[in-house]
Amino acid sequence: MEINADLHIHSHFSGATSSNMRIATIAEQAPLKGLHLVGTGDALHPAWLDEIRSLEEVEEGIFLSGGTRFILTLEVEDARRVHHFIILPSLSAAEELRGRFRKYSVDIEKDGRPHLTLKGEEIADMVNDVGGLVGPSHAFVPWTSIYKEYDSLRECYGSAKIAFLELGLSADTELADTIAELQDITFLSNSDAHSPWPNKLGREFNRFKLSEVSFTEIKRALLRQKGNRVVLNVGFDPRLGKYHRTACIKCYTHYELEDAEKLKWRCIQCGGRIKKGVRDRIREIATWDKPHHPEHRPPYLRIAPPRGDNRPGS
Repeated sequence: MEINADLHIHSHFSGATSSNMRIATIAEQAPLKGLHLVGTGDALHPAWLDEIRSLEEVEEGIFLSGGTRFILTLEVEDARRVHHFIILPSLSAAEELRGRFRKYSVDIEKDGRPHLTLKGEEIADMVNDVGGLVGPSHAFVPWTSIYKEYDSLRECYGSAKIAFLELGLSADTELADTIAELQDITFLSNSDAHSPWPNKLGREFNRFKLSEVSFTEIKRALLRQKGNRVVLNVGFDPRLGKYHRTACIKCYTHYELEDAEKLKWRCIQCGGRIKKGVRDRIREIATWDKPHHPEHRPPYLRIAPPRGDNRPGS
């Protein structure tokens, strides 16, 4: 079977998130975007976990609300402000991970996306210990991503295993496949939605080939085992992403990288701070000028965002 899945969202317990990000509303809206499976987001937050517990568990690690299936997911921020995306196999794994993370966080009971005083490698090891899957969130954005902070996966994760890399709204496989170290990594395209409405939920998603909808089958797809795999990434044309070009964070004036450097990263239009864009950052760390797509890489379908949604968050 093939299913459409948006795995990275947030609940109403995360900052700057709509109060409508509730299970019932998400479940109602997901079919409007053709989604069969949605990540719960925020699966360490105690009150959100209570809401998830009220759902029927229909397969291993899969919960049903209305006609929409949910899988346990979350995002955390590490000591260097890098974001990591996590998929968990069970509620007991979520509880165990929360217990391990608690002593390294001052807000794990309050914020759906907790801040941890841990390194990326330490986070990945703990996730792997409870049977979960982990990889970098929106890997190239200039604020809270692995390639903002590091030049390689190993610098962040050391020898810890990661299962995927999330592209983010300002990158696609054409860009990411210019980096040699990513040739064997499965790419995910998720919405990182903070609102349940169709212009946010499912604005990026993945199509999985599975034999059934379960955590184990999703894991096999990410690791490309037993015929399971991601068969399509769907997302924005990265040129429409808010962070694709080097630009002022206040007025969005675009700059060439060399001009931004000459201006010492201050906008001549408004005096705001200039941030290095995804395109220029990837060019800095790229192995090749043109993409080298590995045999396992699925097509990337570029879609235009709904009107009024041309400044996505990542």
